[in-house]
Amino acid sequence: MNLSTAQADMLTKLRPEDIHAAGLQENVGYWAVENHIMLDGQPFGFNRHQYLIEPYADNHPDQSYEKAAQMGATVMALLKSIHGCLYRYDKGGGYLFPTKTDVTDFSKGRMAPLLSENPQLPIKQSGDGKDPDAANIKRIGKAYLYFRGMLSRIGLKSVPLDFLVFDELDEAPDAEDLAMQRLAHSIFKHVLRLSTPTLPDFGIDKHFKETDQRFWRLKCPACGEFTCLEDEFPNCLREVKGGKVIRACRKCGGELNPSQGKWEAKRPSITDKRGYHFSQLFSHYVDPTDILKAYRTTSNMSEFMNSVIGIPWVEAENKLTVQDIFACCGQDAIAESDEGGCSMGIDQGKALHVVVGKKLSNTHGKVIHVGEYSDWGDLDRLVRAFNVTKCVVDGQPETRNAREFAERHPGKVFLWFHNEHDQSSRAEWNDKTREVRISRTVHLDASHREIVSQLIELPRRSERVKEFADHCSGIARKLIDKDREARTLRTKLTLLPTGQKVYRWIRLRPDHYRQAFSYESLARGDMLPVRAAKRGMSLGREREEWKP
Repeated sequence: MNLSTAQADMLTKLRPEDIHAAGLQENVGYWAVENHIMLDGQPFGFNRHQYLIEPYADNHPDQSYEKAAQMGATVMALLKSIHGCLYRYDKGGGYLFPTKTDVTDFSKGRMAPLLSENPQLPIKQSGDGKDPDAANIKRIGKAYLYFRGMLSRIGLKSVPLDFLVFDELDEAPDAEDLAMQRLAHSIFKHVLRLSTPTLPDFGIDKHFKETDQRFWRLKCPACGEFTCLEDEFPNCLREVKGGKVIRACRKCGGELNPSQGKWEAKRPSITDKRGYHFSQLFSHYVDPTDILKAYRTTSNMSEFMNSVIGIPWVEAENKLTVQDIFACCGQDAIAESDEGGCSMGIDQGKALHVVVGKKLSNTHGKVIHVGEYSDWGDLDRLVRAFNVTKCVVDGQPETRNAREFAERHPGKVFLWFHNEHDQSSRAEWNDKTREVRISRTVHLDASHREIVSQLIELPRRSERVKEFADHCSGIARKLIDKDREARTLRTKLTLLPTGQKVYRWIRLRPDHYRQAFSYESLARGDMLPVRAAKRGMSLGREREEWKP
C-alpha cells in the first residue's frame, strides 16, 4: 500500500478491514490500485513515479500544482475528481479547461479511453440528449462531474459544487473568480489548480508562491545530501565519460536516482495552501542528456523552461525592468505646469493615474509629469496647466465621467476601450465619437520600444518615479497559441500572416502608470507635422515599429 507517513501511522491503530476501508476512502492511489485501474493499457502503479505517491495521498482542500509537461499531474487530478465524487462530494464538482474545444479534446483523448479500459468504475453518461453539453457531464456514483470551459459564463451557472479543478489555469486565469462562486454553499470548497507555468507571478506561479511550495529533493546514495534539481539547474546536470549526462548531487557530484527522494516544503509555516512542483528533471522517462542538449540549443527558452523545467520564464525583451526605466531618467524634476503643447495619458482604476509628456522630435519624447488623482476635476486643471493638445483616456470603468471629460475638451480628449477582438495595427481617431481605436498589443509594444531604446526621457528619480518604474515592470508580453487565441476570441485572426507569432500583454501586478504612459505615447505619437498627416502617416509609420 502506498501511503504517506502520517496516514501509515494512523492506519497502524486500526483493524485490517478498517485499514482497507480507510485506504479506499482517504487515499486515491490506494483506491486506484485496489480497483485495478488501467491507464494506457497498463495497471495503475507508482513504479518509476515515486514522486506521485504523496500528492495522490494528499487531501488538502487547497492545492496548486506548478508542473512541467507529461508528469502525470492531469491524470492524478482526474482520478482525484472521480474518487471525490464517489467518497466525499455529494454535490459533485467541476473540471475546468480554458476553452470548450479543450474540453472536447480531453473528453475524447483522456476520459473516453479511461472509461473503456475501466468498465468497473461506476461512471455513467448524464442527461437526456437535449443538452448540447450533456456529453461532458458524468454521473459518478450519486454525484456529478461537469467538464466545462473556463471562459464560458454560463457553463456552470447555478450549479452548486463541492470542488473545482482548474486545468491549464495560465490560459484563462481571469475566469477563476467566476467559477469559485459555484462553491459558495459547499461545506468543502476544495480547489485543485494545475498548469504549466508561463510568466512569473502570474496564474499558477502566483498561486504556487502562496503555498508551502513543496519540491522533490533527491537523496544522494553516496553522501546522503539532498538536492533540489530545479534550484541547481543547469549545474545539476553533469557530463561524464562517453557523453552521458547524469543528475548530479550538489555536494559530491554523485549520480542521483529520481525514485529516491522526498517532498520538502520551502515554506513549512504555510498550512492553509499546499503546493507541489513537478519537473522533467526528475522524470524517469526524460533523459537528462536530452534536457541539457535542449537547454543549450533551444530557440525558445521560455517554452523550454515552462514545459521541461516547470518554472515561469520571460525573455528580457518581453518585460521591462526597473533598471530599464531608471536608465531613461534625466535631471529635471516632475513639472507641475508647462507652456505646451503636451500630450496626456490617463488610466482609470480606484484612482486616476496620469502621465504628461511632450515631443522633442519625431522620434524622441519627454515625460514631464506623473501623478495620481482622485477627482476628474483635477484632470481639467492639468489640461490647462500643461496646455494639453491631445489626451487619451481609458474609457472604462467610468465611461460616463470619461465622456464628460472629453466633451469639456473637444478635439483634445479621446477615449480608448479595451477590446480583445481589435486587431487594428494603426491608430484610428474619430472626432465625432471622441474615440481612438488601436490594438492594445500594438500601442503597448510602441511605448515599450520607447523605453527599451531610450527614446523617452523621464523625470529624475523620486518616490513617484519609483512607483512609475514599478508599474512599468508590472506587465509582460506572453507568446500565445494562435489557434487557442482565435477560439478564445471566437474569431479568426485574419490579419496575422501564416507563421507569425502572437503575443499578448499580461498584467502581473498593478500597472496603472504603465497603461497611462502607453496612452500618452499614443497621443504624442499622433501629434505629427502637418505634411506627414496629409500623407496619411500613422503611429506605426512615423516611428519604427518594434517587432519581436
